[in-house]
Amino acid sequence: MENGVVQSAKSPRAQSRALAATGLVLFLGGLVLATVFPSNDDGGEGAAASTATTTVAEKPLVSPAKTVRLTAVGALDPEGDGRENDELATLAVDGDVATAWQTERYTSFFKTGVGLVLDAGRRVKITRVELVSPTPGFVAEIRAGASRDGPFNRIAAGRVAQETTRFPVAARPGRYVVVWITKLPNGTSADLAEVKLVGR
Repeated sequence: MENGVVQSAKSPRAQSRALAATGLVLFLGGLVLATVFPSNDDGGEGAAASTATTTVAEKPLVSPAKTVRLTAVGALDPEGDGRENDELATLAVDGDVATAWQTERYTSFFKTGVGLVLDAGRRVKITRVELVSPTPGFVAEIRAGASRDGPFNRIAAGRVAQETTRFPVAARPGRYVVVWITKLPNGTSADLAEVKLVGR
């Protein structure tokens, strides 16, 4: 004690240790703050990246395929008289499997084909055509075009008709659809009780 004042007893070494301890506490406190409150100094890029990884990319909506109502245009008989029981054409799309459009009865089928032309009412992407027939055994393919008078392009290859026959189509566009009959057992006719078109 000198003149009533107590002199500090701390040595330089003790002061250094105190400063080092204080610095360590501040450093550890800064780490804790950095962990709890991360910096947003990336201009929002971090938040955008986080959102990008958690947001599921939206796919464009595609309308589902559905049954398209058909109306009868008439028969197609380019190698004959131009007619093939046209007055019965509506029976293939009347919703009644007990009625049918039918070809003429051929003793020997000498033509490359005869068919029935149907109208979808608008241009559609055709995905499937279905036939219901009480006379299986004939061969038919599916054709389509933009005009009721053609030309008509094949969109489904020929198949031997069963009581129910499905023709898958790779989403081909068209308004007018033709069930084109290419082979017919001798002495018979081909009857189409119902024709259904599925598309979008």
